[in-house]
Amino acid sequence: MVELKKIEINDWAKIQKIAYETWPNTFGQVIPKEQINYMLQLIYNEESLKKQILEKEHNFILAKKDNQSLGFTSYEINYNSEPQLMIHKLYILPVTQGLGIGTKFLNLLSEIAQLNKNKQLRLKVYFENTKAIGFYEKYGFKKIGTETTDIGNNYNILDNIMVKKLL
Repeated sequence: MVELKKIEINDWAKIQKIAYETWPNTFGQVIPKEQINYMLQLIYNEESLKKQILEKEHNFILAKKDNQSLGFTSYEINYNSEPQLMIHKLYILPVTQGLGIGTKFLNLLSEIAQLNKNKQLRLKVYFENTKAIGFYEKYGFKKIGTETTDIGNNYNILDNIMVKKLL
């Protein structure tokens, strides 16, 4: 049975490990290896993860089964001071994709949003991550635009912005 559990600040290394295992598989065909390494070091170092939790108020949830970490998601309630839950991250180990963990995450995030009177889920997904885009569309997300982010080191990321209205 897969359990979803909010993580504590000291669990940052579990998040880092999953990111380092999923990113090469997820982005290896569409983003140069040097850029993947740069982004992993930028986003998933200890200081950055702790800042995301403590200062940016990102909530992380870990999926576990038999004491094995399988994936994680992070979110922010009332993103941009609007009644929407922003999904900042959702990564599942490649060997456990297709087992319903992503749907479990999205169902839980929908519940959290509704409990906090947030009217929609929002996320950004890399424009060439067709597998993730298809998954989100299947769950009811619609693309509402794109956004380019300068992440430094002469790298820009183009993301699709997707939302799902909640009842």
